[in-house]
Amino acid sequence: MSRRFSRIKQGAELNTALDNYITYLKNIDTRPSKRTQGGVRGSRRETVAAAVLPFGKEMGTGEYAATRVSTEGLTGLGTVLNGRLYTQGAQLAGAIKILKFRPAKVTAFRGTGAATYVQSKITKLYYLKYTGDTYGSLFGATSATEEEFAGERL
Repeated sequence: MSRRFSRIKQGAELNTALDNYITYLKNIDTRPSKRTQGGVRGSRRETVAAAVLPFGKEMGTGEYAATRVSTEGLTGLGTVLNGRLYTQGAQLAGAIKILKFRPAKVTAFRGTGAATYVQSKITKLYYLKYTGDTYGSLFGATSATEEEFAGERL
């Protein structure tokens, strides 16, 4: 089957979605937030101290950058990040806090395999929603000479 003009054929559908989105933005009652409704702030994410070897930054021998990582991300991705993220040992003990340092971040979705069609509250279109958990964590290089491109291939 030809894919020619496939985006044009979606025009009416996408135009309806755009109209629904504009209506959503105009009507403040459809999108209550804590700023307009008030409320209580939820609890903060639990974090633990960690150390990484930064990509592209000259560090002394045995020096690591200090940071913090969420316990959820560490639980979900800890085994994959072995050697790239340290939460104990000499690496953590000698970690240096670097001003304005932002370590590399990895995000992974672990699905259960089930998917259902769910209607969007904003556009009113249906989309596939997969069940599962998303984990995010920080990571660093395994050696001082490793490039970021090689490091992102966990």
